[in-house]
Amino acid sequence: MIEEKREKWLVSYPDDGNSVCFEMEDMSFWYQHRNGCLVEAMKANGFPKDFLDIGGGNGITALAMQNAGYNVTLVEPYATGVENARKRGIRSTIQNTLEEYVTKANGTAPAAGFFDVMEHISDDKSFLENINRLLTPDGQIMLTVPAFQSLWSENDVQLGHFRRYTLGQLSTLLAEAGFKVTYATYFFSLVWAPMWLARVLPEKFGIKKDNTPEKKRNEHMAGRPATARLLRRLLGWEANAIRSKTRIPFGTSCLIVAQKTRSL
Repeated sequence: MIEEKREKWLVSYPDDGNSVCFEMEDMSFWYQHRNGCLVEAMKANGFPKDFLDIGGGNGITALAMQNAGYNVTLVEPYATGVENARKRGIRSTIQNTLEEYVTKANGTAPAAGFFDVMEHISDDKSFLENINRLLTPDGQIMLTVPAFQSLWSENDVQLGHFRRYTLGQLSTLLAEAGFKVTYATYFFSLVWAPMWLARVLPEKFGIKKDNTPEKKRNEHMAGRPATARLLRRLLGWEANAIRSKTRIPFGTSCLIVAQKTRSL
């Protein structure tokens, strides 16, 4: 059933995913913490002001970067995502897949990011090669993906993921696609054990849960502002570590900054 649904998606992401997420992103401790870490990474690694957010969904990350003074253009294949991003106040949006967009903008982007996007791509190496073609010489990229295959669960399947990563795997893949990693870290360190207990352990006993909107809201603490604030405070040290370009040794997500070293 999941494979049948995936065949009908424009990309390997649920076609109603943007609508579901839009309702809770602003209240989610996860999105807010990730955005804070990304903005710190941009500042610490000297990203230029002009930046592409590839597969940027509803614009929750583009908004954080725009508010931090960056000229962000959101590139998103789903019309719903683009519409929601405009509602949020994203000034520059383009509805397109990367494959289509790179034919129009080859070699023009000084910097790009793709945040929890690449795990939805079957051929991730080809995806990175297209990113390479999109960039100017010495262009910079930043990306996040889910970490550690040991955390794989039915949740990944239902979200349209193909895999989870380690920093080592990403570094090798990026080198093959013409990039050099300049900073790499895990983050969401305090979430690792709760995620394993809530998602992986039940499946070892044959218990699988549908990734319903209610389940997603509960995991993101949307609607529980006091708990969300507490989790963000507990994770606040990670933003400081990223600001100082310190590597966090484990977590449920990977964050990588890299620079283009050769054209393809």
